[in-house]
Amino acid sequence: MSQLSVFIAGATGVLGRRLVSQFAERGHTVVGLSRDERGDEIVEANGGEPHRADLFDEQSVVRAAEGSDVVIHAATAVPTENPTPEKWDVHHRVWTEGVEALTKAAAEAGADQYLQQSIVWVARQPDGESFDEESRVIPDPSTEAAIEAEEITREADSTYDFDVGILRCGYFYAPDAYHTRSVGEGLLQGEQSIIDGSENAKISRLHAHDAASAFVAVGESGRSGLWHVVDDEPVSPATFFTELADRLDAPTPGRMSDEEARQELGDVQVELFTRPMETSAEKLRSEVGWEPTYATYREGLDHVVETWRSEGYLLEAS
Repeated sequence: MSQLSVFIAGATGVLGRRLVSQFAERGHTVVGLSRDERGDEIVEANGGEPHRADLFDEQSVVRAAEGSDVVIHAATAVPTENPTPEKWDVHHRVWTEGVEALTKAAAEAGADQYLQQSIVWVARQPDGESFDEESRVIPDPSTEAAIEAEEITREADSTYDFDVGILRCGYFYAPDAYHTRSVGEGLLQGEQSIIDGSENAKISRLHAHDAASAFVAVGESGRSGLWHVVDDEPVSPATFFTELADRLDAPTPGRMSDEEARQELGDVQVELFTRPMETSAEKLRSEVGWEPTYATYREGLDHVVETWRSEGYLLEAS
């Protein structure tokens, strides 16, 4: 395996931190985009070299990616608290203007490969049937930015002289992911509810560690393609929350009507949790040889809770 020079935008995020550490652990040189001193510290702690750049300043990104073999877009700005239209606009810009800047940077750097993150629910089918990489894309408010990012990436594939990989990831969870921690806290405090109708909505999920390992596998393979990255067993939000509560010795989650959920969480989140989203990573497995460390949500939740306990996070939450 030859050593790669890898540039990662989004290197300080939940996925990005794992990308930096996993590429570095395998002997590759990693440069991570950083915006401030704290970002520098995160990149360095995970084995990378920080480089200050602004994803919306194309020339600063071009300079940061100079000499890279692989350029990766792992940046995101999904609003967590108080998701205003302005915050969603920033998220959209990260997934559109950011892709334009990074693909240009990859071209000017003479990179061999550009890898783009995406989400599997861009192809979730209205009838709830399982889907794969060949299924048609279905635009909705939760997928518009990702679909546009994929389109820009494909245009770059036909314009520039590098291989392109698009990795559509399942619904993330991890010990340090905002939504996973929020659910854990809500369960411990008896405030996390299950939305009526979510019991039958099986969703393909993915531990963030395995998302990163998929990018590493594709980067080392040098392949072009479109792949779904998910674990082996779709699970409904109702089951996921209940099993996490069991592991935390937390109260059984309460119930919330569809109407109550839409008022509290918004239509986008309710649709995500109450509509089936089943796919597989068979194509990635057969073409790249990737295998998840956490094959199902059960092993993944065990890891999440073990990590929280080792960090003392549960004591703080309770």
